[in-house]
Amino acid sequence: MSGGEEAIVQALVETASHYGFRGVRAKNFYREGPETICVLNLQKSSWGPQFYINAAVWFARLGPERRPKEYNCHIRWRVNSQMEDEQSKAFEQALNLEHPLPDDQRLSLIKDGVDAYGFRLLSRCDSEEAALRVADECEPQVMVALAARRQEKAN
Repeated sequence: MSGGEEAIVQALVETASHYGFRGVRAKNFYREGPETICVLNLQKSSWGPQFYINAAVWFARLGPERRPKEYNCHIRWRVNSQMEDEQSKAFEQALNLEHPLPDDQRLSLIKDGVDAYGFRLLSRCDSEEAALRVADECEPQVMVALAARRQEKAN
């Protein structure tokens, strides 16, 4: 891991513990509840030294996964999609290791972003109903699987 990547992972690890998330291989952070499994995922770009941070919610009733992949979850969003333009730009720069930033500044920008728009939002998703409410509040940047929406209408 490079120094910049270590700063990103450090920011995630430090913030995750405040919300009861546990890390798996320094790339995925999970919190299990009776109805949902919340996931925060660090994704590396295929095209360069850029990273993305994804948040997702799995509905336990719709499948037996214990450690679902973020891209298979029923509700998903990119953490920076919830931010105002300037904050989103600074967050993206902090996740781009080609962008020169001191590690302490990179760490601070990432911690602030994942705190407010990743782990804090995910921590509210302790039930299906709550997760769908968060998704509605964060529209249109949140993807909700049709299976989750069909179930919502059935209830």
